[in-house]
Amino acid sequence: MKLFNTAFLRLAALTLAGAISPYCVAGPGERVAKGSAETLQNYILADLPPDTLAYDGERFQVRPFIALVGDYTFFEQDAESVEQVGVQDDTQDLRAARVGMYLRPKTGPAWEFLLALDYQERRRREDVTFQLYDLRFRIPAGRVNIDIGKQKQPFSYEVSGLSILFPNQERILSPFFVTRSVGIKLSGQAAGDRMTWAAGLFNDWLEGDASLSQTGDDYAARLTGLLHVSDDNLNYLHVGLGWRQAGTEAGMARLSGRPGSNVADKFVDTGEFPAEHVNQVGIDVAWQQGPLMLVAEHMQARASAPQEGNPRFSGSYLMLSWMLTGESRPYLRPTGSFGPVTPVSRHGAVELVTRYSSIDLVDRSIDGGELEKWHYGVNWWISRQWKVGVSYGDVDLLQDGVTGNTRMLLFRGQWFY
Repeated sequence: MKLFNTAFLRLAALTLAGAISPYCVAGPGERVAKGSAETLQNYILADLPPDTLAYDGERFQVRPFIALVGDYTFFEQDAESVEQVGVQDDTQDLRAARVGMYLRPKTGPAWEFLLALDYQERRRREDVTFQLYDLRFRIPAGRVNIDIGKQKQPFSYEVSGLSILFPNQERILSPFFVTRSVGIKLSGQAAGDRMTWAAGLFNDWLEGDASLSQTGDDYAARLTGLLHVSDDNLNYLHVGLGWRQAGTEAGMARLSGRPGSNVADKFVDTGEFPAEHVNQVGIDVAWQQGPLMLVAEHMQARASAPQEGNPRFSGSYLMLSWMLTGESRPYLRPTGSFGPVTPVSRHGAVELVTRYSSIDLVDRSIDGGELEKWHYGVNWWISRQWKVGVSYGDVDLLQDGVTGNTRMLLFRGQWFY
């Protein structure tokens, strides 16, 4: 029962931490339309006005952004789980402390410069704590954008949007993508603004220890389309397709991932195996009608690894979100993803979330584990910038013929400007 004995005390502490913010005193405001992002609301925990930290000069515009995310996670495991992955300790986590800016000119070509720095606590984060997160220069060439630098690879729906805006607290398909890579990407819109496309070439040798000749190239491409969308972009049916060829480092491939927890160890892990590359395809569907949202994504990977029998791996999830207070997430056509929740009431918006996930890294001679997880969560979007959430996860891991069970309870508080 330890998992639940102090859980709500942690949630209260996160809420109190937000309540003593220097920006907690709400000023004059007015009600906003559901899904609208235009008018500042008189929330019980006030937002910082969008232009407070911005610079708007004669020649340039600077738009800063800040993300602070804090977690506390409780774990319960059976004996089989401890044997498989070791003891997972209850722990707090500074999930992200990110600061960055967009720099744009006021006249001439509409280029854009993006810089972001990020600090994450060391617990179970390998060797990285403080890092250069984004460093991208965008050059427009007609209707095509050319992005050069460290950026997202265009492949997965889970990566295309901002994770802190998602209904679920953490991504689950991490064995099949990387969050940032160094490279060049071309992107644009088609069919009016109902479709997006992107393709790029990436290689992370500048950030690793291996030489350029030892680090494989990643190729990635993504295409999205709106089969249906309302005029206000609040009701829609989105379909996305992705392809990625992941290179190997010194001829070795590896797929691994955590169970939707930033502080847990990697539950599924193929270990290193000799391969030329890993080909991946993905499909995703997102449907929203009023306060209901349904998102599904499936990925299939095939390793070009003759010594291991060219194994195949897969991952999927199905997520359902219900905004009890009636809000909808707007669809962002330029990026092919959804935007933030804008609470209608000054008391914020309440959301219920459930998600089923499955990851299979077992095939041929490789047993990286089969994972199934049920996720249940509640989010209180206090304003457009503040959120408190709690989620419960039940994870089964099958490996070497043994099934272990892990339960986790995660509390989160976040502020995003």
